[in-house]
Amino acid sequence: PLKKVNGILESPTGTGKTLCLLCSTLAWREHFRDSISARKIAQRLGGGELFPDRPLSSWGTAATEEDASTYYTDVPKIIYASRTHSQLTQVIKELKNTVYRPKICVLGSREQLCINPEVKRLESNHMQIYMCRTKVMSRACHFYNNVEGELGRESQALASGDKSARQRSWEELSCPYYLSRSLKQQADVIFMPYNYLLDSKSRKSHNLDLKGTVVILDEAHNVEKLCEESASFDLTPYDLASAVDALSVVLEDQAKVVQHNEINAEFNMDLATSGLDMELEDIAKIKKILLQLESAIDAVELSPDDTGITKEGSYIFDLFAQAQITFQTKSSLLESLEQILQYLSSRPGLFVNTSGLHKLSDIIQ
Repeated sequence: PLKKVNGILESPTGTGKTLCLLCSTLAWREHFRDSISARKIAQRLGGGELFPDRPLSSWGTAATEEDASTYYTDVPKIIYASRTHSQLTQVIKELKNTVYRPKICVLGSREQLCINPEVKRLESNHMQIYMCRTKVMSRACHFYNNVEGELGRESQALASGDKSARQRSWEELSCPYYLSRSLKQQADVIFMPYNYLLDSKSRKSHNLDLKGTVVILDEAHNVEKLCEESASFDLTPYDLASAVDALSVVLEDQAKVVQHNEINAEFNMDLATSGLDMELEDIAKIKKILLQLESAIDAVELSPDDTGITKEGSYIFDLFAQAQITFQTKSSLLESLEQILQYLSSRPGLFVNTSGLHKLSDIIQ
């Protein structure tokens, strides 16, 4: 009888490991799909034969298994992850040399795929994200607005991973970032760097559901280190200081609006607005929370030889609780930080460093 076992195979560079992974997985997927077709035909025939000279039993057990799937939606997607986009480009190039022509999609970041000149002009990646989101929500980015009209055959090529994707997208006025996210739903094979796969925030951001999928990790030398980094964070005194400074700017802006409106109210004039729907007291509370967190961290006693300290993982929750950052306050705090960051991203005037606020928001999430 056939015995199913796990195997560990080793092969030198240039011997076709990538093609072996791709072709064997795609062949299995096609067989899975053909098996569903065979079962559907068998059900329709109700015990009869489709071809007189070729009984259904000759199709193998797939046509007669009663408890097997009969839905094409059960055909699994293949997630192919490698270390970098350049490696994925090479994988896609090799795939084109095979007989398989699956629908494919390559996931990338805004930093790599965004073509909106206003967004690209911003130096901070966090600011790019928030300006992009703001433009998308207000439908102020015509590249994004045209994505729906580009989800045809031409747009399939856009997410195929070749280097001309950005150029074609500019000519066709469609957004490669959101286009690739849309094409992901119909793709048979999704290519991505494996940090998108292993980091829970990235999976959530890209709406990746791994249930029932085939996952291939190619060139996975750094997976262990990446998993460690995904479960870790650093928060420096500079991060907290810049976050407090950013909140001070917001407080000052809101105070000016309140003062201006008090004068306007006396003369029955229209009230001004800063675009931030938050009370001064709420902003001040968030600033107080950050100052409390700064004090709690400063109060931690370090070893005299500057080697640092090691605590149980749960210690971080106790430390944050001293600043009123708990599972109960998390949602409201994140919502407030989101509003403040969106306000600062569209605020005219001098640049305000929001890296500390962004990092704190990521940590709390």
